[in-house]
Amino acid sequence: MFTPYDKGSSVEIQGLVCQIPPAGYVFNVLTDQLEKREIISRSKKKSEQYWERQEAPEWYVKRAKKAKAEGYVDPQCAQYEAQEWDRRLNGVWFMNNGEATYLTGAHYMYVNHFKIDIGYPSFYIPDMEYFYFQQYCVEDPLCLGMNEVTKRRSGKTYRAGLWAMEYASRMSDSNAGIQSKTDTDAKKFFSKAVVQPFKNLPDFFKPEYDLSQGVTPKKELRFQTTNRRGKNAKEALDVEDLNSVIDYQSSELMAYDGQKLHRAVADEAGKTTSCSIYDRHDVVRYCLLDNQGKVIGKILYTTTVEKLETERTSVSDAFKQLWEDSDQTNRAENGMTASGLYRFFMSADRLRNFDIYGFPDVERNIQEILADREAVKHNPRALAARIRKEPRTIEEAFRVDGDKCMYNSAKLQDQLDYLQWNEDVTERGNFVWAGGVRDSKVVWEKNRDGRWLILRGFNLKPEDQNQVEKIGSSFRPMNGWRFASGVDPFDHDVTEDRFKRSKAASLVKQKINVFDGEEKFNNTYVCRYLARPATAALMYEDILKQCFYFGTPILVENNKPGIMRYFNERGYSRFLVHMKGYKDTGVPSTPGNKQVASELVEGEIENNCSSIPFKELIEDLLVFDIGDTRKYDLAMAMLWTELSASNHIYKAKSREVTDISTLFRKYA
Repeated sequence: MFTPYDKGSSVEIQGLVCQIPPAGYVFNVLTDQLEKREIISRSKKKSEQYWERQEAPEWYVKRAKKAKAEGYVDPQCAQYEAQEWDRRLNGVWFMNNGEATYLTGAHYMYVNHFKIDIGYPSFYIPDMEYFYFQQYCVEDPLCLGMNEVTKRRSGKTYRAGLWAMEYASRMSDSNAGIQSKTDTDAKKFFSKAVVQPFKNLPDFFKPEYDLSQGVTPKKELRFQTTNRRGKNAKEALDVEDLNSVIDYQSSELMAYDGQKLHRAVADEAGKTTSCSIYDRHDVVRYCLLDNQGKVIGKILYTTTVEKLETERTSVSDAFKQLWEDSDQTNRAENGMTASGLYRFFMSADRLRNFDIYGFPDVERNIQEILADREAVKHNPRALAARIRKEPRTIEEAFRVDGDKCMYNSAKLQDQLDYLQWNEDVTERGNFVWAGGVRDSKVVWEKNRDGRWLILRGFNLKPEDQNQVEKIGSSFRPMNGWRFASGVDPFDHDVTEDRFKRSKAASLVKQKINVFDGEEKFNNTYVCRYLARPATAALMYEDILKQCFYFGTPILVENNKPGIMRYFNERGYSRFLVHMKGYKDTGVPSTPGNKQVASELVEGEIENNCSSIPFKELIEDLLVFDIGDTRKYDLAMAMLWTELSASNHIYKAKSREVTDISTLFRKYA
């Protein structure tokens, strides 16, 4: 799949160009040569050509049984076994509705010899693409493995079991390790997806294995002769062992630390709660490398995500970061992705209603999926759950259910869906001082790695940019009538947990352009900052440049005074919003202030949700917890921006607020 073949073909699967041998040929891994092979066909009639499991001939079963009982090798049986080994290692061709179709060796093992709970798997085109993609990952020397997200009941568990078992049961001195979301789940996976299918393999595919734990091992499957004592011990000396093992360990961070792994499975990786799956990957990746840094092993991450916690947590953030770092279209200079993995997602549109040739009825699937959603559209929580169970896009797979949303989750989800299907709504870039000269002029530069997003189509005219008046050695914003801004900063250069959303967030909102009555972006968020620069001082300067470009004042949470000191020291104290009723600039992050600001945000969502063009902000609002706001940087930035735009402050004179979450209605 990785190396092109002379006169071969190719197919692009999710960003990987998978190479296919010429029809009727396979690449023999034992001889390193392209070799001609039979193309299996169940019929000469095109319409009757489809995959049919290649069962062992009746004569083979009888003759193999006799040869085993009498202790000799039957040449005809040996020839059949060699054929199956060839197909396991090198793949096979078959005719499918008139088309010569290639199966990888692993795919052939899956549909022909890997018995699962419902029998032998059927041939499906999406599975074929999966195994092409997987084989590419195996052959690519710069790839550490595969990261798969899929719907439930799509066969992911058994495919992952095959991944571990197939390699370790034929390669000497190899180790395959398994982890799942909990220790109990790893044990179940081992029994269900490894041991049971292994027991049902033909004898010629099963190497000698340790029976000291019985015929159904509970902890590990060790491919070596069962330990014998006394006179029988000498008999074992002549048996050639693979000396390989498949086992499972706890889901803990360091479970496989220091061990060498040739195959690894991380089952339900997106639901692992005992540790950060991102941090655990940093441990396991070194188990897949030799002492020179060469890739010697591969890992398969697989998960469904419909049960991910709805609260923004380190669990969901860590897996999402691993997914983002596995983008095969975004590689570093060394040719690897940030995680070393390649990611694979199969839409629910293609995972049911198959014809006899293995093709899904996509149109019918879409109609059924949408009808199923329509039936519960009145219940946002149920709708979100069904969407995650049958995700049509990766964004839908990560969708939250809105059960704890204090705002109108239906409107937020609708806006999020729109933004996910219209990714060009914003453009990314940086604000920089023109010519590198501070306090001169700020310009916008597009940059794919930029820290800001600006609403595409919002064009601030040159004469409206940098509307800042210099008075002596200090500066004053002149566009406060038009723009409002808020920031949720950080004051420390080091964060304890990279997945606790400890970034600085800031937003700019255009309130109204009184000089242009047809301005379509009135009452709209036009700029978003979300970053964690190396130092707090760099972040302070970023926010200052943003304010300078728009000529806008900014409301700062004064519980974090670092950014306010920075603005004062740089001569920009007049940019800091002074709220009515307070002696100093900024706003205290009190329950009362957050209550009033949240009411303003609630009104914005109810009346003008389409004015929020930033996906991360919508995601924050969906899970925002007013009782514990530390994890919701963008949501807090919006609270302060709305408060700044209204210049309205809460005065705690009426009653003491003990549980402010009770002041907001829940949207069912």
